[in-house]
Amino acid sequence: MPLGKPIELRRTLEVMKSPFNFLRRSADDQRIANFKRLSLFRRLTARELRELDELLHARSYQKDEVIFDEGDTGLGLFIVVSGRVKIVSSHEALQRLAPEFGVGDYFGELALFEESQRTARAVALEPTQVLALFRTEFISLLERDRGIGVKILFELSRTVVRRSRKLLTSQPHLPTV
Repeated sequence: MPLGKPIELRRTLEVMKSPFNFLRRSADDQRIANFKRLSLFRRLTARELRELDELLHARSYQKDEVIFDEGDTGLGLFIVVSGRVKIVSSHEALQRLAPEFGVGDYFGELALFEESQRTARAVALEPTQVLALFRTEFISLLERDRGIGVKILFELSRTVVRRSRKLLTSQPHLPTV
């Protein structure tokens, strides 16, 4: 076989595959566009979102299935892609809040900062899909690309402040600062 034949064959195969790559690329572009709509990732560029996408883990839960339990070690945060999640806690202050999360919301964010015990149980209220970002992968992202990490940390900080303020203002005996 002449030397030019393998190269020609390879080019032919690449041309044959290109429509399929286009379809896959289109699906990837849609996924990235969906990430961009999430408040947690709104400041990230398409390139940064593609890098982050490699770290996210899809999980599915049935109605009434426990995502994590109170007392479990927190390993990461969860972003609701579809469905709804209810947070239930034995802590009085959290019981009053009784948060419920829907599409685009995220919960369990404190686990990105430390591996402490969860203060609540997260339960799927209906069939639910989430994306998980685990602490170890988030830390490695911070080490690899601080720019992405800083953007995510800024949004996480805003959420923690907002939720803390809500918790404090629901407690009549605690001062707000």
